[in-house]
Amino acid sequence: MNRRHRKIVERVLVVGLFLMGTACVAIEAGHEGVLVEQPFVFGHGGVDPVPTTTGRLWVVPTTKVIDVDVRPVQYAEHFDIISAENAPVSFDAFLITNVVEGRSPELIAKYGPNWYQNNVKEAFRTFVREEVQKYPLFQLTTDPTTRAKLQDAIAREVQTKLIEKQNIPVRLNRIVVGSIMPPQGVVQQTTETIVQEQRKITMAEFQKAEEAREKAEKQRGIADRAYRESLGLSATEFVDLRRIEVQKEIVQHAPSALTVIMGLERTAINMPPSATAP
Repeated sequence: MNRRHRKIVERVLVVGLFLMGTACVAIEAGHEGVLVEQPFVFGHGGVDPVPTTTGRLWVVPTTKVIDVDVRPVQYAEHFDIISAENAPVSFDAFLITNVVEGRSPELIAKYGPNWYQNNVKEAFRTFVREEVQKYPLFQLTTDPTTRAKLQDAIAREVQTKLIEKQNIPVRLNRIVVGSIMPPQGVVQQTTETIVQEQRKITMAEFQKAEEAREKAEKQRGIADRAYRESLGLSATEFVDLRRIEVQKEIVQHAPSALTVIMGLERTAINMPPSATAP
């Protein structure tokens, strides 16, 4: 083998060894690949400041590719905390954010792949707790505007005290606070309390109605007695008179064809004394 052929073979072997030591990485749409170089002996490692976009990438074993999703991602947190009046409440809060396109290498270099868990999560939970604990239970669970106020306040805290202050290369899309409810035991106890209070109100109203009816009956009795005494009638005679008056009202408001049988007491003013046998 001459010298020329030997060089060709050496080059082929080098290329083959190189290809054997490389790997193909696919970057999907909506993602960026961050290259982290980790040389065995020589050279300087670190994060490549230019991310890799959609497509396939061949990398050597000393280079690590971190896949970063730059689409909006939702992070959920559950809360069991105390409201302003020391009443327990349960709810979920959501942080929706996305990594700024082209700045994924900066995010990885400063905060690593677990940037949310390590640098955002606890601060986000603190902001949520502090805002929710400003409101009483009834307002949290019944006022529809309270959740909007909470979301706006928490979003301001996250934007100014986290993203801007720490220069985290992410974009805040939205803060969502789910339905705020007391624990099931508290709900049941509150329902029973409401039922008892409503029962008390109903009984009080019934008592008032009974007292008013009794008072009206007494006033009517006093008026009837004064009317009877002004006519100089006995109690029985007054009863017959009231019966006649009632029957008169019935006749006046009844259809044209109506028969009324009027019966009177034997001692009534309109009943003549019955004849007695000799």
